[in-house]
Amino acid sequence: MTASSVIEYYRQFAFVSSVLAAFAFSFYGVLLSASAQHRATNLAPLLAVMASIALLLVTLGMTFAAAIAASLPNNGKMPSSILAQQTPLYFCFLVGIALLFGAFGLRGWIRSPSLGIATTVIAALGLVGAIAVLIPYLH
Repeated sequence: MTASSVIEYYRQFAFVSSVLAAFAFSFYGVLLSASAQHRATNLAPLLAVMASIALLLVTLGMTFAAAIAASLPNNGKMPSSILAQQTPLYFCFLVGIALLFGAFGLRGWIRSPSLGIATTVIAALGLVGAIAVLIPYLH
């Protein structure tokens, strides 16, 4: 891979990850304000923080990869150490998405069992859809 062919990819991936990480962290703040005494009240914020951290790792990795790519000549080859990081970063991205959807699913259980079932089903379907959409782009 040449640096010029991947620089925009790294930048966009870092941007999307940072937006999702910020969303996950703000969702964490909302979940902390829930006053119900339910196991989901404790687990949902934990999942949101874990999602935020996983997505922040992707943001950092992709941002620094873009910086290295920008410093190389137009047809320069990306260092193999940077290319080797892509698989773990993709894994962190998918884990972050899964944890965020898990927090969405658990949020309903704080209110009522019927809402919990509905949010869990919808979050599970959304996760399957998100993975189906993302898998072809993660290589």
